[in-house]
Amino acid sequence: MHLITKASLCSGCLSCMTVCSTVNDGYSSLASSRIEIELDEFGGDNRIFVCRQCTEPDCAKACPVDAIYKDNTLGVWRVDYGLCIGCRECVDACRFSAMFFDPLQRRVVKCELCAGRG
Repeated sequence: MHLITKASLCSGCLSCMTVCSTVNDGYSSLASSRIEIELDEFGGDNRIFVCRQCTEPDCAKACPVDAIYKDNTLGVWRVDYGLCIGCRECVDACRFSAMFFDPLQRRVVKCELCAGRG
């Protein structure tokens, strides 16, 4: 299970990013979004970066404290912030550029499919 996106339909309005942060954090902030949009202002070929919920995720393998774990109830990979030390090894390891550092909360974030709230 993962969030399905279609870049060819992306208008670049960034509303998905504001909704994402609002649902997950209770406030609207592009910096806190678990979805990233790289805008191509001139060509309109926007790129969308979001966790693909890999079968064997590089982010989880790179985590030195095993803070990224599979939530078997929801079937998604999540971050245990009680364990995360903020080293950002997972951000560097993700081959899809879908792990982000939230500078407002000073922690890594990734799409967790709204933890079943969506």
